[in-house]
Amino acid sequence: MSKSYARFSDVTDTPYGCFSVLSPHHIVVRHIEYPSVHHYFLCERFAGSELESKIREAASLWQVDRLVKEAESKGYQRDDWDQIKTDVMLLGTYYKFKQNLDAQIILLQTGTKTILNHNEDDAFWGDGGDGKSGKNLLGVVLMATRKRLQGEEKLRKKEGGRKKQ
Repeated sequence: MSKSYARFSDVTDTPYGCFSVLSPHHIVVRHIEYPSVHHYFLCERFAGSELESKIREAASLWQVDRLVKEAESKGYQRDDWDQIKTDVMLLGTYYKFKQNLDAQIILLQTGTKTILNHNEDDAFWGDGGDGKSGKNLLGVVLMATRKRLQGEEKLRKKEGGRKKQ
């Protein structure tokens, strides 16, 4: 039996480009709106710095990259970043798919497929480009989000059935 995969590597990939943190799906976390999961993730990375709101308001990836370089050069990264970054990604990704039905449908349609962030330049969030040498943590986060949303959907259906009785 061969394993089935849902691979993506870029925001422009069809149909899975929405899995990219760069996809323009707005999210709201703690009453603050972010243009994408990427914006949210970086705002959390540099939380409390003078550049946090500028990153959130950046209109282009070029602006975000420039602000990130500035924040890095000034040492604004949170001390606990390496310990919390996966949790930050998990929360942002969950909100993205919970709050954006078009993306949620695509994620849920993957069923039980293994989701691979096919990225040869990233062995942490991606698969290292060969499907096995990287940790593929973004793929893991997406699969965890899918499982949670599937569970919520089952619970909603179950509770809906009780109300009809």
